[in-house]
Amino acid sequence: MAAAPIYANVRDHVRDHAIAAARASCSTDEVANQFNIGPGAVRAALRRVKAAKSYTLFLVDTAGKRTSIGTIVTHRGFTAACVAAFRAYGEFFRGLEIPGWRLVDENGGCNTLETVRKIAARTADNSPVMKGDLL
Repeated sequence: MAAAPIYANVRDHVRDHAIAAARASCSTDEVANQFNIGPGAVRAALRRVKAAKSYTLFLVDTAGKRTSIGTIVTHRGFTAACVAAFRAYGEFFRGLEIPGWRLVDENGGCNTLETVRKIAARTADNSPVMKGDLL
């Protein structure tokens, strides 16, 4: 579906990586002054960069046929990646009413489409989904 990765639940991945690169050669206080942010924001950006993980998602039907969905980058885990894909490709997923379809990644993680729908419906966090280059 998507050639470029989707960054989910990430504030500004480009800026976070710039902060991490600057922190590799400067102190936290120097980086904070350079970016006009507090030292806590520098540490938070470093934690997000360190925790970010890329998930290549596939849709698996009841017969076991895998269809590539795309790559989702998030620091919140596999379920957050599934919800981000569901939100990014909502029109596509809304058309799938077949029970038993699942979202899987290359490492064996699995969520049923119905579970993802329920989580997406109950979460109030409609964070913007950003498309961009891979980390």
